[in-house]
Amino acid sequence: MNKILFFFSNLIAVIGICILFTTSILNKVMPMLGLAAYQAAAGGGYSPSDYVMNFIVINLFAILLITIGVVVGYKVYKRGL
Repeated sequence: MNKILFFFSNLIAVIGICILFTTSILNKVMPMLGLAAYQAAAGGGYSPSDYVMNFIVINLFAILLITIGVVVGYKVYKRGL
């Protein structure tokens, strides 16, 4: 049972890391895609800040997942596999 709990706690931490990685990639890529769409449509005005998304809540949730995963994994490890 402890091995299963240790695995899932580490999985939760990895999922949190993947969420942070994905949101940072989206914030880097979306302004580039917005520029390409602006150049293709040739209308209106372009501002990179219009395409930066707000991921504060999602990033806080990911940090919470990482923290919970690491703490639970450490406690399970110290209790013994």
